[in-house]
Amino acid sequence: MSVKITINGMPVEAPEGALLIDVCRDNGIDIPHFCYHPGLGPDGNCRMCQVEFVSERGGRLAVSCKAVVAEGMQVLTHSESAKRARASVEEMLLLNHPLDCPICDKAGECTLQNYYMEHDLQPSRQNFTRVKKGKAIDLGPTMVLDQERCVLCDRCVRFLRDVAGDEQLYIAGRGHDAFISAFPGQEVTSAYSLNTVDLCPVGALTSKDFRFATPTWYIRNTDSVCTTCARGCNMQIQVMEERIVRMRPRHNPEVNGYWACDEGRLDYKFVNEGRVEQPLVRREGRALEASFEEALAEWRRILGYAPAGRAEGPAPVEAAMIASAHATLEELYLLKKLAARTGASFHVARHLQDGEDDRLLRRADRHPNARGAELLGLPVIDLRGEHAPEVSSLASAVRVLVGFHRRVSPAATALAANAAKLIVIDACQSALTERADLVIPGLTFAEKDGLVVNFGGRVQRLKSAVRGRRESEWRLIDALLASLDAGARAASVAQVRAEIVEQVPAFSGASLADVGRHGVQLAGAAVS
Repeated sequence: MSVKITINGMPVEAPEGALLIDVCRDNGIDIPHFCYHPGLGPDGNCRMCQVEFVSERGGRLAVSCKAVVAEGMQVLTHSESAKRARASVEEMLLLNHPLDCPICDKAGECTLQNYYMEHDLQPSRQNFTRVKKGKAIDLGPTMVLDQERCVLCDRCVRFLRDVAGDEQLYIAGRGHDAFISAFPGQEVTSAYSLNTVDLCPVGALTSKDFRFATPTWYIRNTDSVCTTCARGCNMQIQVMEERIVRMRPRHNPEVNGYWACDEGRLDYKFVNEGRVEQPLVRREGRALEASFEEALAEWRRILGYAPAGRAEGPAPVEAAMIASAHATLEELYLLKKLAARTGASFHVARHLQDGEDDRLLRRADRHPNARGAELLGLPVIDLRGEHAPEVSSLASAVRVLVGFHRRVSPAATALAANAAKLIVIDACQSALTERADLVIPGLTFAEKDGLVVNFGGRVQRLKSAVRGRRESEWRLIDALLASLDAGARAASVAQVRAEIVEQVPAFSGASLADVGRHGVQLAGAAVS
């Protein structure tokens, strides 16, 4: 059902029961607000979203976040009376607000600052001393609070109470002396605490991780996906000078809504440090830097293939290839082809210990593409513990380990130690790269363009946020494959995706060429 209303003289058809502020947004009309958020619902305490409702009796002001659309409703969103009301609210909020924009983490993305420029822009009439409140208050492991900056929108309190289920903040005091605080003697320890920093329209709540890291206008944003667990929350990777400085959730109603857990947000620092920068070839116990061409030649030698350009070589050796369930669909598909070409066994491994599974977002499975491996028809083995029963059955002559990064389980370490020869394709230095006879550098989730499938069967796209390191892993694997067959390399990642759709029944008919910002749900692949 829908109703017909008029906004600024324009006829609009809106869903019955919808809030006016949402209808305005959906029709390209921005209504300023502080306390309202679509993930929290209306609260009505800030009064910034006032609009003028017109009737036969004249106009009246009311908040649009609590107004439910009704047949025949007439609204003026930017009438003079509405603009005066907003300017008054803005002036009241600025009465005790400190003038510290140049050092505030929120500068450049501050709602109060933006609305002042749009709706007030008047010199101060204040001739009395501002109320002083607490500054740089340590709230716990993740956050710092500046009470003077707070506009008492109550978003942080409502999120922790109503969404995260951890009521760890509250409003104390009355009037101008009111302030946000943690409960006496307690810290904010919610696994979703940093969502309150995003929700804060000013710089009252700041992240310890990002605090004073960089002015926000230097940041470059890239839409991607979190790889910390099998949920695959949609994220925005924020980069300055080719280093990740922050990750924040982006809205996807089918996966994570507006939120992300703290662990996923902070799981990026390994991208900035401890990287494998050059191919390494072991000679007489020493790992020596090599070119990629030299690494390809060593790859052929270890596997028992003739050097490039020669017709014959030693017989190919027995090999086992094991890829992390962090690898993308494209990488796993090409590795499957590579294993078939060399006669190697091929498995995909879960190697990270289970995390916590909660009612909101977090999944116990810490592998973002284990579901994708299953849909590709690949055997998934368990390397999460000290020992894995599958390990003893794998070939011991040559082992090729791909994409384990910096988290290497004891079982994966044992798998490497028992190999006569070890080849590692990885982005990060680890116990595997220290042991390897050949190391080929790879990429992290923040540097590659690839697809992963979350636990529910939704295909989502990783996008490169950090530039200029090296070729994508799928290209490296494709080059290894071409070095054995002397065949043509894939022209693009789109070509690999098209081949997956054509060759793998689970992806038949899927739109892998354009998964969009919110991903593509595979038919029949959803699980609870």
